[in-house]
Amino acid sequence: MSVQSDSASQPERPAAEPLRVTVLCGFVGAGKSRVLRDVLAQQPAGPLAVLIHDRGAAPGQPGAGWGDGIEVFRLGEVLAELMQECVSCSLRDSLMDAITAIARMRRFSRLLIECSGLVEPMMVAEVFNEAWTDEAPLAALARLDQIVTVVDAERFWDDVRSADDLQDRGLSCGADDGRTLSELLVEQVEYSTMVVVNQSERIGLEARERLWVLLQYLNPEAELLLASDGPALAARLLGCRPDAGDPVGFQPGWAKLLEGAPMPAIHSPNWTAGVFRATRPFHPERLWALIEEDWPGVERCKGFFWLASQPDRCFSWEQTAGVRHFECIGDWWVATPREEWPTGEEFQQRLQKSWTIEFGDRRQELACIGYQLDQQRLFGRLRACLLTPAEVLSGEAAWRRFDDPFARATQEAASRDDDADSN
Repeated sequence: MSVQSDSASQPERPAAEPLRVTVLCGFVGAGKSRVLRDVLAQQPAGPLAVLIHDRGAAPGQPGAGWGDGIEVFRLGEVLAELMQECVSCSLRDSLMDAITAIARMRRFSRLLIECSGLVEPMMVAEVFNEAWTDEAPLAALARLDQIVTVVDAERFWDDVRSADDLQDRGLSCGADDGRTLSELLVEQVEYSTMVVVNQSERIGLEARERLWVLLQYLNPEAELLLASDGPALAARLLGCRPDAGDPVGFQPGWAKLLEGAPMPAIHSPNWTAGVFRATRPFHPERLWALIEEDWPGVERCKGFFWLASQPDRCFSWEQTAGVRHFECIGDWWVATPREEWPTGEEFQQRLQKSWTIEFGDRRQELACIGYQLDQQRLFGRLRACLLTPAEVLSGEAAWRRFDDPFARATQEAASRDDDADSN
């Protein structure tokens, strides 16, 4: 593909040096353009390229307080242009082509990419990770240093509680985009290496501290900065990640909880973080009744569960303060023929860690982060949804005869998808 430039060319960068890349993500209106302007106004050393992929206005033109040696490129709005293709696939391909083209110019010391407000950082990271794994040309030409998510301090807490779909806000990528606002905001924070809080001066101290703790819990590995930090912010955004030659990895707070990894030391009676664990299966009707009720205080809950009525199937659970949903993600290993199991010591160790004689690798694991949440009561309600010892002894044949609202909901969703595809 071609990219369009807004300024003159620069001297070539030495061929042996890969182009360093910083990516700016964040929801529509979070302040990405403001952060980009402030960073560029610091007049960093070395010529910079800026790749803009956003539905909004460009952050300005070189000479408007940006400093010298900055060249702007624009990536077409592929989300609208390539409707016949998978949106994420088309965007990945377009980004890879644009980054490769800019890197091959060898005129810049760094590339800054401002993404659309609907882009998930994980998708951008995969552009670089897949190139590294597949030994694609991009892996030798460019290195990802930072994926930065900008959040709006005034709106984030309320927006993450919204049950709106992106389509409700008029911001979706098309008719097939079923993402919710709450899930997108949370994932933009969880899958980043740095989080920049914008407009923090517009909220009170208590709200600021509450937001700060939430961001720490969602992504304990990300560096948290204020958009008002000025030169310090520019230095961090343009700094080189020590292991930038490797694929970018993420371990959000929920994943750390499931793995038993260290979490931030938050000394506040308002916040809790823990994992509900059990080996017995859930009774489908009792669990369905629970998820139909409110779970007050839950900010993030994610993990895996199994139902007595569908003992072979592994379900994922995902919940933010605003929305929650489940889906089947495949079969448990105990229900999978051994010849289809992965090989390798790491897989065997992980499987052994979770294996029980009675149920194999089937288990309940739900990581839960809450604000003013009665975690003990919630976990007690979840335990009440497990099969009783007498129900366990009745055996799988009896379990499969339980009335199963989850199966009905899955069938209804599949039917709606089929109807939509046929229209």
